[in-house]
Amino acid sequence: MNTRKKVTFILIGVFILLGMVLAVSVLFNFREYGIKSAKEKAELTSEIVKNGLTAHMVNGMMDKRRYFLQKMEDSKNMNALWISRTGLVVDQFGDGIENELPRDNIDREVLKTGKPYVKYTETWDSAELRATFPYIASSKGTPNCLKCHNAKEGDVLGSISMVIDVSEMRGSWLNSIFYIIIISILAIIITLFVINNALRPYMKIFDSVKDVMAKVSSGDYSKRIVSVSSIEGQDVADRINGMLEKLQGALTELEGKVGIFLLNKSYKRHKDPLVAVREIINELSDIYKFKKTIELDKDLDEIYARIAQVLRIKFGLNDFNIIEKDIKKSTTRFVHVEKKIHCLAVEEGCRADRTRAPVNSSVFENVCSSFSCDSCKYLCLPFAISDDLNLIVSIVSENDKEKKRVDSLPYFIADYINTARSEIVSVRLNKILQDTARLDQLTGLYNRKFLEEFVEKSIPQAKRADKTYGVLMIDIDHFKMINDTYGHDVGDEAIRIISRVIKESIRESDVAIRFGGEEFLVLLYNCTNEHIANVCSKIGEEFSKQEIKAKNEIFTKTLSIGASIFPNDSDDIYRCIKFADIALYRAKNGGRNRAVKFEKGMEDM
Repeated sequence: MNTRKKVTFILIGVFILLGMVLAVSVLFNFREYGIKSAKEKAELTSEIVKNGLTAHMVNGMMDKRRYFLQKMEDSKNMNALWISRTGLVVDQFGDGIENELPRDNIDREVLKTGKPYVKYTETWDSAELRATFPYIASSKGTPNCLKCHNAKEGDVLGSISMVIDVSEMRGSWLNSIFYIIIISILAIIITLFVINNALRPYMKIFDSVKDVMAKVSSGDYSKRIVSVSSIEGQDVADRINGMLEKLQGALTELEGKVGIFLLNKSYKRHKDPLVAVREIINELSDIYKFKKTIELDKDLDEIYARIAQVLRIKFGLNDFNIIEKDIKKSTTRFVHVEKKIHCLAVEEGCRADRTRAPVNSSVFENVCSSFSCDSCKYLCLPFAISDDLNLIVSIVSENDKEKKRVDSLPYFIADYINTARSEIVSVRLNKILQDTARLDQLTGLYNRKFLEEFVEKSIPQAKRADKTYGVLMIDIDHFKMINDTYGHDVGDEAIRIISRVIKESIRESDVAIRFGGEEFLVLLYNCTNEHIANVCSKIGEEFSKQEIKAKNEIFTKTLSIGASIFPNDSDDIYRCIKFADIALYRAKNGGRNRAVKFEKGMEDM
C-alpha cells in the first residue's frame, strides 16, 4: 500500500472518530438540554398549579378547581397531573373533591420529607419525566398559609405530581444528530477530496523517495525520484535527484581512485559504494599508520616483528612463520616464528619461493613435501621484495572454518607486505652500505672503522660480563718480497688466501679485521691461553700449506703471530692490541713462522 492510500485511510479513520465523538457529544448535550427543559417545564407547571389553587382558595372557589386542574392536565405533552393532601389538610378540609389522597409511594415520600422528586425515564419507544413537588406552609408573603390552615411554618400541606411526555423532544434530538452525521460525512468527503488532491504530488514524491532510499540502502544509487505535476514537488524531486547523481558519481570516482593504493582490487567488496569506500579508507588509514611506524624501526628484524604484529592482531593469526630468502647469498632463514616451525624450508627449500605462487593445502593435499605436518592446513604466500630478496608468509590453520577465513586474507596481507617493501629494501640497502663501509673490499673482512664501533659497543659488555678476548696480530712473512718479485696482483691473492684461512679457523663469535696492508687483527671471544695457542697453530699450519700461484711458479709462505689477552694484560683493549703487535715484532725477530704470547716486560725491550 502506498503512502497516499495510507494517509487517506488514516484521515478517514480520524474523521470518523471525530464525527462519532461529535455525534455523541451533541446527543449528550441535546439530551441534557431536553431533560433540563422538561424539568423547568415541570417546575413552572407546579408553580402555576400552586398559584392557581391558592387563587381559587382565596376567592372561595376551591370547589371549582377540578376544571383548572383538568385544563392543566390537558396541556401539550402532559400525560397526567394530580394533587395530594397531607393528613393535617385532610383532617381540616376532608379528602377533596376527587379523593386527593397520595396515589403512590413517591407522593407519600414527598409529603413526608418535603423534598421534591424528579426522575427522567426512557425506553426505545418512549421517554417521560415524573415530577412531584411539595406544597410548604408559610406565613411569609401573600397569602399567609397559616391563616387558612391549621399548620405550622414549614409543614407540608400537599404535593403536585405530573408525568410529562418528552418523546417528541427526544425525536428532535435524534433528527438533529442524523442531520449532523450527514453534514459531517459530507464535510469529511469534501475535506478528504481536497486534502487528497493537495497531498497527491507530495505523497508521490514521498513514495518515490522511499523506493529510492530502499535501493540506496542496498547499495544501488541509480534510482531517481519520479516527476510530479506540482511545481514545488518537482523542485524537491529535481534537488534530490541532483544530489543522488552527485553522490553516485563521487562515490564511484572515490572508490576507483582510493582503491588504486590497494593491491586487493579483485577482492569482492561491499555492494554499497559508500560502505566500500569506508572500508577502503579504513584499510588505507591502517596501512598508513603501519608505514609511518616501520619508517622509524631501526632494522629489518624490527620491521619483520611489526609485520608479525599485524598478522597476529589485525588478521587474528596465531600460527604462522615469516621466512626470508636471500637470493644473492642463497640463504633461507626464519625471521619470525609465531608458534612453531612446521616446514623444512631451510633444509629442503620452499615450494612457494621456488614456484613464485601461493601454496594452498586446500587445493591439493600434501602439496608441499617440505611440510613436516601431513595433517596441517596451510597457506604459504610468496612476496618478491627485491631482485635478491623474497619473503614467504606461511600460515597454519586449526580447522576448516579457520582455513576458509585465512584463504580470504592474501590480498589484505599483500597490501601490508607491499607497503613494507620499500622500507625493507631501504633498510637492507642501508645495512649493505654500512657493512660495505665497515668491510675490506679485498678480503671481505672487517676494517679498522668496524674496530672502532666494535670496541665502543662490545668491550664494555665484555667487562660487565667478565669475558675475555684473545688479541692476535698476524702478518705474512716477507710479504714485501712477494710484491717486489711477483707484483701486487699476486700479493693481493696472498692476502685473500690468508683472509680465508683466518675466517675458516675462528668461530662465529670471533672477529677478524684487516688491520692494514698484510697485517690482520683477530679478537677471540672468551678464550684461554690454550685456545689462543690452538688457533695460532691452526692458522699458521693451514696457511703454510696454501699454494700461491705466480705465472708459471707456485710457492708457499709463512706467517708470524703476536698474542695478548684482554683484560689480563690490560683493561684497555687498544693497549692489548699494542701488546699483541709487540709480541708479533718479537716473533719476526725470533725467526718468523711462529706465534709469541705477550709477557710483562716485553714493552720495555
